[in-house]
Amino acid sequence: MTRKQSLGLIAMCWLLYVTSYMGRLSYNSNQLPIAIFYGATNTEVGLATSFFFFVYGAGQIVNGFLCKHYNVRYVLSGALIIASIINFLVFLGVPFHLIKFLWLINGIAQSVLWSSLLMTLSKNLDGKYIRLSIIVMSTPVSMGTFISYGLSALFATFNGFKFSFLAGAVAMTVSAILWFFLYGKITLKNQNETVKEENNDKQKQKVKSKAKMHPAVIYFFIVFGFFGIILNLMKDGLVGWVPKIMFDQFGLDQSLSILVTLLLPVLTIFGTAFVIALNKKIKDYTVLMGALFVLATIMMLIVVLLFDSSLWYVVLFALAFTALLMSGANNIVTSMLPLELRDKANSGFVAGIINGLCYVGSTLSSVVLGAMADAFGWKPAFALFLGLAILVVLVAFSCALVKAINNKKKRTLSQIELSLDPDGAEGQN
Repeated sequence: MTRKQSLGLIAMCWLLYVTSYMGRLSYNSNQLPIAIFYGATNTEVGLATSFFFFVYGAGQIVNGFLCKHYNVRYVLSGALIIASIINFLVFLGVPFHLIKFLWLINGIAQSVLWSSLLMTLSKNLDGKYIRLSIIVMSTPVSMGTFISYGLSALFATFNGFKFSFLAGAVAMTVSAILWFFLYGKITLKNQNETVKEENNDKQKQKVKSKAKMHPAVIYFFIVFGFFGIILNLMKDGLVGWVPKIMFDQFGLDQSLSILVTLLLPVLTIFGTAFVIALNKKIKDYTVLMGALFVLATIMMLIVVLLFDSSLWYVVLFALAFTALLMSGANNIVTSMLPLELRDKANSGFVAGIINGLCYVGSTLSSVVLGAMADAFGWKPAFALFLGLAILVVLVAFSCALVKAINNKKKRTLSQIELSLDPDGAEGQN
């Protein structure tokens, strides 16, 4: 791959995922105006996103296994076109009771994307550009969220929330067309058939050699899968519901509540930079996750203590900073680690499985939080977030402690073996 191809592939993968987020958050970012327009309860409004998250999460797992068999040029373009049609139908004004079913189809279509994109990057890029792709592919979620909520705030000023769906449909259609026509020019697929077959054979042998899962991958699925469920419950709960919370609890105007809460997606753009900077000081990802949730615990404590006060701007700041932390933590789980584990397992497979687990939390964030708000108000939801953040801190530092003890034991045993049989140890080397 040439430099131009590598950069072009990274840019196209980034664009594809940014626009896909516009087509999935066109609903989430408008939950407040949708509830008002259709006269729906929080539970009813949250049902569509729960439908999406459920099938999207399940689809992530399925596509994690199957993505290596896809012709990604056609599959990814087709998935975006389907998502575009869904968004366009909502823009046209389908009845509210049908939206949840359309959003279910949207979730199925979009579940193809992430695992296939990471697999494509890992197969086509060398080490230098893989490191660049880790940074770049950590930003589409934040950028897509920012664009979606920005458009929602804009359209809410003239009660035109349905135009968010039109914008998502147009953006996804454009990126689908670009991907279809540029794919052969920015990947190894533009080489001759011999090279293509050699690459396929190499990939098959690589997957076969990794049939026995590496312990690091198993640890990642168990521990970081648990982290992913909780952080996505918090992240998507905050991003999806905060405009409604600011409207219900603090009486902010509809458009103002959405505009003010643009602070959340704006700050999440910096979540990746924050995590990368912190990672230079804290190399162990488990400890890093624990540190992020220590800060999240402090922020949630502030929210719980001040939620019934008039200090909405302090509450908003704490919510926004928590969203930044969760965005950074999500990048560790869904982007950084899957690509860094590419030598131990297929990155598409790893990303698909872990993303599927993450969307268990996303599914819960919609309908469970909406139902809690209808039954008890919003404050108990943040008390729940506080408890979950504390739980992650305990699990993260417990795992780090066990790992440190095991490493110390291994070093001690190695030193004992070396002192007992230094010649034998040298001979083995």
